[in-house]
Amino acid sequence: MGLEDRGSSTMKRFIIFIVIITVAISAIACRYDIDNYETTDPPTKESITEDEEGNTDTIMSIAANELGITHENYPQIDGSTSTILINQAINRAMYQNEDNTNFPREASKTVPSYRLLIDGEVDMIIVPYASPDIMAEAKDKGVELEFYPIAAEALVFITPKENETTNITNEDIRRIYIDNGIKNWSELGGPDKKLVPISRNSDSGSQSQMDNLILKGEKTHPSINKNHVELTMEGMLEQVAFYHGGGLDGKATNSYAIGYTLYTYLKGMGEITGIDEYLKLLAFEGVLPSEESIADGSYSLADAYYVVIRKDLPKEHSARSIIKWLKGEEGREIIKKLRFIPKN
Repeated sequence: MGLEDRGSSTMKRFIIFIVIITVAISAIACRYDIDNYETTDPPTKESITEDEEGNTDTIMSIAANELGITHENYPQIDGSTSTILINQAINRAMYQNEDNTNFPREASKTVPSYRLLIDGEVDMIIVPYASPDIMAEAKDKGVELEFYPIAAEALVFITPKENETTNITNEDIRRIYIDNGIKNWSELGGPDKKLVPISRNSDSGSQSQMDNLILKGEKTHPSINKNHVELTMEGMLEQVAFYHGGGLDGKATNSYAIGYTLYTYLKGMGEITGIDEYLKLLAFEGVLPSEESIADGSYSLADAYYVVIRKDLPKEHSARSIIKWLKGEEGREIIKKLRFIPKN
């Protein structure tokens, strides 16, 4: 990241910290916490059973028992940052007690989790669709992948709320990110301000979507990757929202940033931190991303989150039982409760 970005990061982190604290104090009763969000009523002390040795952390739920899932055969699940809530919800639904060794505390992220799956180190992953590079890696290693869509998702483009620009086209985005060819928002019918494109690191889920839906085999312009790469999903939101404000010791710039993220992640972080109040979703080809436009396909950058397994995974494997459960009524209800959009 360039000097200007590094110089402004302190202020951005400070502002977002203040936002988080303010929102947490004023709305803690109605917000959900990304690490502690419950998808079912927590079990009471009396309802948690014990094994013969008095342990509670290996006792499975009724749903797990019906699926034939035990502590010993519970699948190794990984995935993207944006889907760890689903991974955690699966565990909570299968165990009576969250304090078990299979409970996921972090995610390996999209591309690393695909590589773990390809190498047979995990049984299933929950991720956006694979990039062409990942598909090529799987093919080179003789691995076939199976994809099961469980939740609708979409790549969305964001800019600060102060930016009067409302719409962007596929051609515009390709000119911005591939050619670095649009330097001012006035070229898009917006204000006379510098256009600063922010991109993501290559192993992120949002970058995989960018590769699949926009770049299609072409690469982001080297100058963008050199100066304006953001390494985290939350950092992308902060960079776009506050870039034009300058650094803590600097001055406001005559610019607005543009970036990209995933719709449900933005909405989830908005509920936690209020960051979405500082951002504007840009319509793509005249269609604004929303739950409705993503679900019905009218927003053309819609895709999905997938459970992905290796095709050679045994038919009786517990991961396949989890997939069947996720696609059923109970799984779909949990996905909805997590603010994702269930996918048929």
